Amino acid sequence: MERTLNRLSEAIFSVSKWLLIFLMIEITCVIGVNIIGRYAFSASLYWAEEVTRYSFVWATFIGAACAYRQRGLVSMSVFVHMMPERLKYHVGLLLDAVMGVFLFISLAYGVKLTMAVQAQRSASLEISMSIVYICIPLTCLFMLIFNLAQIVTVIKHRKPLAVWGENWS
Repeated sequence: MERTLNRLSEAIFSVSKWLLIFLMIEITCVIGVNIIGRYAFSASLYWAEEVTRYSFVWATFIGAACAYRQRGLVSMSVFVHMMPERLKYHVGLLLDAVMGVFLFISLAYGVKLTMAVQAQRSASLEISMSIVYICIPLTCLFMLIFNLAQIVTVIKHRKPLAVWGENWS
């Protein structure tokens, strides 16, 4: 189970990184083309602002999932450093379990929200707003898989969790 979860976690992380790179390139190109069109030809793309905004929302959520996977989110770990190894292990597991519950609840409400806006259309593109909002449950699912992989690995190896922002040694 640990191996399967870690492989799935790594695959999701890899795809997420490439998707994030694609979104950043896409945002840069759309904004660049719109600026050139506006100032060189006095005609801007009517959909550029909306595509850029929605792409940025997606990039934010995917970036958060990538940061979560690398344990690169902001945290206060000063007290964790002062704890004995055994207590670090239990506190870390408790915190990751609480985070797992939060992610599961966010996933459930994200799905509910995505379903609720299914009939709503965006102003310029006239796409379903569920395409925009689905990034919430999708990235919560990604983070939940990352969370489960971490917890299973820690329990199997009986090794304390890495403190946020640090790597395991």
